[in-house]
Amino acid sequence: MRARLTPSGWKPGGLPAKGRRAGRGPVRRPAGVLAALVVAMFLVTASGCTRGRIPGTGLELQGGPPSGPLAAGLPAPVSGQRAGTGRRAATGACPVIPHGFSCLMRRRIRAARRFLARQPGRIGLVLHDRITAATWRSANARIPFPAASTTKLAMAADLLLRADAQRITLRGGDRALMREALHDSSDAAATRLWFRYENGSFLHRITRFGMRGCSFSGQLSWGFMYCSPEDLDNLMNYVLGDLTGGDRGYLVGQLRHVARNQRWGVWGAGRPSRPGNKDGWEDDDGTWVTDTVGFAGPGERYTLAIMAELPAPTRFHQDKNTLTQISALLFRGGHAPRLKADATP
Repeated sequence: MRARLTPSGWKPGGLPAKGRRAGRGPVRRPAGVLAALVVAMFLVTASGCTRGRIPGTGLELQGGPPSGPLAAGLPAPVSGQRAGTGRRAATGACPVIPHGFSCLMRRRIRAARRFLARQPGRIGLVLHDRITAATWRSANARIPFPAASTTKLAMAADLLLRADAQRITLRGGDRALMREALHDSSDAAATRLWFRYENGSFLHRITRFGMRGCSFSGQLSWGFMYCSPEDLDNLMNYVLGDLTGGDRGYLVGQLRHVARNQRWGVWGAGRPSRPGNKDGWEDDDGTWVTDTVGFAGPGERYTLAIMAELPAPTRFHQDKNTLTQISALLFRGGHAPRLKADATP
């Protein structure tokens, strides 16, 4: 249930094997010549060993950085860390998988995997690079989780598309309700929009977003749905890549300017990455559900969806911090400051 290197660059060649004499019997040489040979052999050996320890010969690491606005080069050396032996250099080499990401992002994915492996409960994750089309899916990426309020983003996209096609006519106050559902995650606003425009056919319409694994659990309502992290990531990619300029700009703007108590999860990417997200949460009989889906990076390069079910004794504040730290490891390269404890929504 929990998520869990080959070195690249040059490999120092071995020293040539010692020559073997074809004939038999001892060979006598003057002592001075023998001493000179010993010294010479020592210098050659020392030179070969020293070269074997020199890091960074100028050769590219495997899976070097792709072109694009977020091309990642080699990270700066960590202060106090010794370049040391070839064994130490191997630990910092570019991870082989997942393919398509820059070497720097692969290292960050490795750190996120290790963090995930230490977490309780069940967490599913999908990270997608919209430039290289590289995708990292954790073990639970296609497992359904309670989608909670993340479905409000799918509903907003559906309403905008149907209004553009003149299948529905949005009223004057509907945009305000949509903003409340996205900015504050207002359940009341989402419910009014749902009963005004949506029904069970919503499940069929959102398949165009790539949300093919979603289902209702009980009532036919936005708040009673199960989806997978892959469903949510497909939704985010549809919003960024397939919606028209006006609708795309509206939703991206709403997700980038959510209320303060919505700034966790993907928001952990940090201000320089200009993140945007839609979060969701609920308490299912003592099991906290926390979900987040959004984007980060120049031009909204990366999409990220994380869904988690964490049993007691974890609490909402602990769980939303877990999702925030995953995003921080991926986009900051380290942990973010622990979130302040707002009132539980």
